[in-house]
Amino acid sequence: MIIKPDADRIILQPVQVAFLEMHTRPAEAIDKREGVFFELIPNPVDLETYREYYYGVGEKYYWLDRMVMDDEELFQKINAVNVHIYVMHTNNEAAGYAEFLLEKDYTEIVYFGLLPSFIGKGLGKYFLQWVIQKAWSYQPLWIQLNTCVLDHPNALPSYKNAGFKEVKSEIQQRRILK
Repeated sequence: MIIKPDADRIILQPVQVAFLEMHTRPAEAIDKREGVFFELIPNPVDLETYREYYYGVGEKYYWLDRMVMDDEELFQKINAVNVHIYVMHTNNEAAGYAEFLLEKDYTEIVYFGLLPSFIGKGLGKYFLQWVIQKAWSYQPLWIQLNTCVLDHPNALPSYKNAGFKEVKSEIQQRRILK
């Protein structure tokens, strides 16, 4: 069971955030990987299950927004008709998750990442390629995501190497645990 962080341990900190977009779908298709499959979580997405993936992937990177969000607000957000949440499995074990927001013109990769025990096992680049292909499968005009200096140090370079272009950068107040 995931325990919400105590409000008195959360502070706001200024953080550099990079906004990225991709306007051309990559030409190369990705090969299937032995023992890896992706599962769409059907609605209604259970809050506890969602928080396990969200915080499991993001705890080290201060992903707190949805941990402190009111249950009703979170339920509405993750069960909206234009939100799709996938779990990546490897050898029948959950290894990561990805969340997409489908808008009229674009698809946003809202969150994605590997669970800690799967980092460093050669899955990150493959997962990113799958996420990009999945985002384009919704037929948007472009795809987008953002990252910040709290995320994995390889996040921004990996996104740029995959074809994303940084369109904006700004300082935002982000929640962190003190």
